[in-house]
Amino acid sequence: MKKVVRLIGVILAVTMMVAVFTACGSGQQSSDSTQAQNTSSAGSTNSNEPREISFWIQKYGSDPAAQETLLKEMTADFESKTGIKVKYSIVDWGQALNKLTLACTGGEAPDVADIFFTASLIQMGGDKYGPMEIDDVAKEMGEDSWFQAGKDEAYQNGHWYGIPWRFDTRVLLYNTEYFKEAGITSAPKTWDELVSVGKKLTKTDAKGNITRAGLAWFNMMARFDQTWFSLLGGAGGSLMDAEFKSPTFNTQAGIDSLTFLRDVNEKYKIAVPNMVDPSYDPVAEFMAGKVAMVFGVTAETKNNIEQQAPQLKDKFASAVMPSKSGEGASSIAFSAPIAVFKTTKDADASKQWVKYFCNTENQLKASKTLSLLNSSKAVMSDSYFSQDAWLSAFVNQSDRAVAGDMPIAQWSQIDAWPNGPLPTLCTEVIAGKDIQQSIDKSIKEFENLMK
Repeated sequence: MKKVVRLIGVILAVTMMVAVFTACGSGQQSSDSTQAQNTSSAGSTNSNEPREISFWIQKYGSDPAAQETLLKEMTADFESKTGIKVKYSIVDWGQALNKLTLACTGGEAPDVADIFFTASLIQMGGDKYGPMEIDDVAKEMGEDSWFQAGKDEAYQNGHWYGIPWRFDTRVLLYNTEYFKEAGITSAPKTWDELVSVGKKLTKTDAKGNITRAGLAWFNMMARFDQTWFSLLGGAGGSLMDAEFKSPTFNTQAGIDSLTFLRDVNEKYKIAVPNMVDPSYDPVAEFMAGKVAMVFGVTAETKNNIEQQAPQLKDKFASAVMPSKSGEGASSIAFSAPIAVFKTTKDADASKQWVKYFCNTENQLKASKTLSLLNSSKAVMSDSYFSQDAWLSAFVNQSDRAVAGDMPIAQWSQIDAWPNGPLPTLCTEVIAGKDIQQSIDKSIKEFENLMK
C-alpha cells in the first residue's frame, strides 16, 4: 500500500474534512430500521434492464498494465457468471481521499469502492451516504477469516462496513553478509538483542563518526510516529482503549517505547544523528552499505532493492521485528476494506461483486499481480507467501501486528503529518524534549480532537 502517498493526500484534504464534519453534525449511525429501508430501496432494480455497477479501486503495483489486465479478466469472468457488468475506475492515490470524501457527502459515488479511514467515511456519510452495513456478506464469508488489524478497520460499532482485503505490515530488514562477518547467526527477537546486534554491526572511523549504522528506523520524511506505534505495541502498550474511546499511551509502556525510539541514537549510538533529517532515506542507505538493519520495512522493499541494488542479490533478508520481551505484538498493520455505498441502486449486485472480488482465489491472484499482502488468513497461508523466504516473515508478523490506523473518525487529524498530536509527540521526543511533558501535551490535544 502506498501509505506515504496516502498520508500526503490526508494533509491536502484535512481542512476540507473538518468543514465536512461540521456540516454533517454528529453523524450518528442509522438505526436498524433505517438501514433496512436504505438497503431495500437500494436493492430494487428493473429486471428488464441490464445490471451494471461501478467500482473504484486505487492504483497498485509497479505495472499499471498488470492491474488493468487483472480487472478486465475479473470483471469479464464475473459478468459471464452473473450477468452483472462492473465498470471499474482506477483512482490515483493523490485523488483518492478527496473522491471518497465527496462520495460520502452527496457527491459522485460508486456502488462499490476500495476505501480507507472507514470510521471517518461512516461519520461523514451519516444516514444517507458512505459505506453501508454488509453484515450478511461478512457472516457468509466467515467473520474470523481476517487478521485482527483487518477486522479493526472494517468492523465498526458492531457492524461490518466492508470486507478487508489489502494489508500492509512491517518487518525487520537486515544484511546477511554483515551478520556473517559479525558472527551473528539469527535475527534479534528482543530490544536488548536488537541493541546488542546493532552495536556489533556499527562501524566508525578514527574520529568516532559512524560509517555504517547498525540500525535505522524506517522513518521516511523523518516521520517517526509509525515506528513508535510498533514500539508501543512491542512494549505491551496501546494507543487507545479496547473501545477506541480514549488514548492510553500515558503509561510506562508509552514512556519506555518513546525512550527506546530516541535511545538508539542518543544512548546506544547505533544509528546516525542525521536520521532525523527529512531527506534521510533508510532503505537507500541500506542499499549503499551504510546501514545494516532497518526496522519496519514494507513488503515492496525487496523489489526496490533488487531493482536499484542488484549487488545485494541474496545478501539481505527479512525477519519478524523484535518486541521488548520477544513476545506479543511488534509491528503495525494497515488494512482496507471493499465497501458498498448506501447510494447504490443495486445492493444485491454490489454485494455479489464484493463476495466475488474478495474470495480466496481472486484475492490470491490480486495479491500476486499487484504485489500486495492480504488481510485474509487463508490467502496469506498459501505457499506463495508462507514458503517464500522474504514473504514468510510478513505472514508470521501479521499475527503479531496492531492496527496502525485507529478506527475513529478523527484519526486523520490526530495522526496528520506533520502537525497532528502523534507526529508532533515523536518529533519532540527525537529532538530531546521531556518525554512525560510531551506525552501530556499530546494526550490533551488528542482528547480535544476526540471531543
